[in-house]
Parts: sequence; structure tokens; C-alpha cells
Amino acid sequence: MAELNRGVVPPDGSHLTLRARLRESLRQQIVGGHWKTDDRLPSENELMQSTGMSRITVRQALADLAADGLIVRVQGKGSFVAPAPVRQELSRLQGLSEALAHQGRAVHTRVLFLGASVWPARVAEAMGTESGTPCVELRTLRFADGRPLSFNTTWIDQSVGQGIDVQALEGTDLLTLYETGHPLRVAQAWVDIRAALATPEQGQQLQLGAPAAVLQVDRSVFAAAGRPLHFESSVYRADAFTYRLELAR
Repeated sequence: MAELNRGVVPPDGSHLTLRARLRESLRQQIVGGHWKTDDRLPSENELMQSTGMSRITVRQALADLAADGLIVRVQGKGSFVAPAPVRQELSRLQGLSEALAHQGRAVHTRVLFLGASVWPARVAEAMGTESGTPCVELRTLRFADGRPLSFNTTWIDQSVGQGIDVQALEGTDLLTLYETGHPLRVAQAWVDIRAALATPEQGQQLQLGAPAAVLQVDRSVFAAAGRPLHFESSVYRADAFTYRLELAR
């Protein structure tokens, strides 16, 4: 187990509270690679002994790091460095597996349900279709590097949804399956992103406590000439996923 480097503090750290000085010292060592993903940090007692700070100060500093998603605190076991968040670029239309392939992240999809359904009213409005029209409903749980990342419900146009290969879907994306299994090209998508609270089912699937903040991402996907393909409603762990958009002026 790595030991606390007491000398790593912000250059102007003298004006910070003890809680902030310890928090920033630990943060710099995590970000700087002194501890790696899943490494256990020194225990509260070890931090108290090495820094001379009180237990409440140590706990507050660790709580700050946990709130920032840098560490995971496990009851009875200690604090561990959290995996780096999965980040997807919004500069082009890609599936998650496709987007993360060059990052060396392992993405796996668990199919929870695939069957006949109808377009719900809000989905039909987003897709420009008739509410109640038959479609295919897909519910999945995505994992990144073996950890739950997103809980997804997708309503798919019946003409393309009926032939989905479940086994193939476990290791790839719907967009890829469309373009390899059908004579069509995915052309565009509308993406809406907002903060939300996880429902009990979402929290259970994503292994979150209650209440838990999540990232709600709705994506309407179309083929050429505006042909509806699917509407995906995904809930991501807020501590494990980020979108990045490059803007130019």
C-alpha cells in the first residue's frame, strides 16, 4: 500500500483549512498517479497518525473526494481509488463500444429484455411517428471495464428491430448492427442530456445508493431522409461517465 506523501500540497496551501489541505494533497497524488485505480488509500487511523489531524478532519477530506468521484468508500474495508470516468466525444455520432474502442476500455452489454412493444407517446413525438404503433423494445445494462455504467431502454422501429442478434449486441452497438445487417446508413441523432434522480430499479441495476444523482441521456436516431430508427433513454452513473463537446469560435 502506498504511503501518504505529506509534502504534496498546493503552493499556496498555507491559507487552506486542514480539511482542504489534506483533501488537495490526496487529490494530487491520485491525479498524479501516486495511487492507481483500485489501490487502497491509507486508513483513517494511518492518515491521522501521519498528518496529526483529527478523525473528523480526515473523514471530511475523504468524504469530499468521494463526492467528487475520485475515491470509493467501502464500509469495513476502506477507501479505494475510483476508476477514471468513461468519456465520450459528442463531435460525431457513435455507439458507446465504437467510441471507446480506441481508449482501451472494455464495453459489454447485458440484454435484460427484447420483445414486442408500441411507441410511447413521448417517444413517438420525438421520432415523428404515431403513438401506439408497434415497435421492438430493448432494455440493457452496459458495463465498462466490468463495472455497471448505464441502464438503457430503447424503442426500435419494427422493421429493423425484429432481426436484432442478441449475442452480437453483447459486444457491439445498435448503430453498428444497423449498418452491417441492413442496407441503410445511420444519418443523424438528437441528444438531450439532463440531471435526474435514479428510480429504485435504475439504482439497483447500477449499484447505487438512494437517493442517487444520474445523468439522463435521451437519443433519437434516424437514417437518411429522416427515417426513424430508435429512441434510446439511458441513465448513466454520474460518477462514471462524462460527455465532452469541442466548441470553436
